[in-house]
Amino acid sequence: MTSHMIDWISARVPCFHPVPLDGGRVMKIAPDGSIQWEVASRLEVEGSHSSNLLLRTYGFNLDGQGVILELSGNPTKWMQGHNLFGGFLAPTPLVELLMYRLCEILPNLQPTDLDFQRWRNGHVELQRVDVNRMFALGRPSHVRAWLRAAEHSAYLRHRGKGTLTKDGTLYFGKHSRRWAAKFYAKGDELDAGKDHALPKTIEVEDATWLSAWAADKLRFEVVLRAMELKDRGLRWAFDWSDTTGAEILKGIAEGIQMSDQLTLPTTALDKLPGRLVAVYHLWREGHDLRAMYPKMTFYRYRNQLLPHGVDIAIRQPHEDRSNVIPLVRILEAVPASLPDWVYGTPLLLGPADLDEARRKFRESRKSRAA
Repeated sequence: MTSHMIDWISARVPCFHPVPLDGGRVMKIAPDGSIQWEVASRLEVEGSHSSNLLLRTYGFNLDGQGVILELSGNPTKWMQGHNLFGGFLAPTPLVELLMYRLCEILPNLQPTDLDFQRWRNGHVELQRVDVNRMFALGRPSHVRAWLRAAEHSAYLRHRGKGTLTKDGTLYFGKHSRRWAAKFYAKGDELDAGKDHALPKTIEVEDATWLSAWAADKLRFEVVLRAMELKDRGLRWAFDWSDTTGAEILKGIAEGIQMSDQLTLPTTALDKLPGRLVAVYHLWREGHDLRAMYPKMTFYRYRNQLLPHGVDIAIRQPHEDRSNVIPLVRILEAVPASLPDWVYGTPLLLGPADLDEARRKFRESRKSRAA
């Protein structure tokens, strides 16, 4: 099993609950005291590892009782205590196990037999799904160097050049309403602490192992929002298989163009038209050619230079690049495998945990009925 996993889910799940759930109300009150609009905020539900899920009632029956629950959060982290890897590769079993865990701590959730069947069959409407995969680069310094170099030398189809933030995350299409991609150093994220640190509920020895495993890992993550899920035919959990997330990651990664060619040989320059030689030198000096040429001209020059191994859409850095490590092409890197010691521990939930949750829940219902 590789480290591909689902990192975040926003979904609408069928679940009967007689008392609607919310975390309070947000409203706008006019000067005369009338309420202009009102909306239910989400209820924060803390798990055993101090990670929160957000819940509220989305659908009601004719009696005003809740029948559809809207949830949002990181189910893997909420249940395992970490999101370095996970044992579920599709939303259906992950959401089903999550619902059993929620029913244990929220007595108001009283799912019907039909609800159970819908969970198991994936009749869950997805609003957002984040999928990711880890790559091992050998050393933490290599991960940081890759991110710095990729900021200048990576170009993603339909998203353009990436943006490296202060926290070291390289974003492509960060504010897109459809989908976005990002790369970051997972080890550095853990070390940064706050919401990303491993919880104290994880044993010290386990936390040490997890931190050591994450130290040299580059995480590649894709956020799929409602519009993109619908267009891809992935709106419902039953639309996903165990390979869907990996296929999405691979497809988007294939759109990444990375250039580590810094110079063209003199013979190649001699064969270029004069106008392209000038464009090439401007690109080599690190100028933003998109801002210098009209759109049509820019893309014409780009198409003419691509056969020579030069992509002017990938802006070159101004600084000396003699000490920059060669870029690792994401498709050539071997995805990180899960450590052997994690199997059979609470640090990796999987199908066996789901089977046990089903059994326990059936028994609890029988005992309540008796």
